[in-house]
Amino acid sequence: MSVKHLYIFFNDGQRMSLAFPTQTEDPLVAIRGLREQMSLPYLSFEVDGDLLMIPRESIKYIQVCPAPNGLPGQTIRGATLLE
Repeated sequence: MSVKHLYIFFNDGQRMSLAFPTQTEDPLVAIRGLREQMSLPYLSFEVDGDLLMIPRESIKYIQVCPAPNGLPGQTIRGATLLE
């Protein structure tokens, strides 16, 4: 199983980094799970045996590395982040 990295950027400028094993090999299940998490008031993670719940309204954006296969058709591909 490969390792994914998740970066959560908060409205107050802080950033959190998480590493975790791929949860499913089916990219559609992965994207559905992320969409479901984003529809809830809290994102929840099991971190080192503890439950971590992050209020969704405190999140500015999330970056998942590498991007899952099977991204939605409306996703703009090949973009470059300019600093």
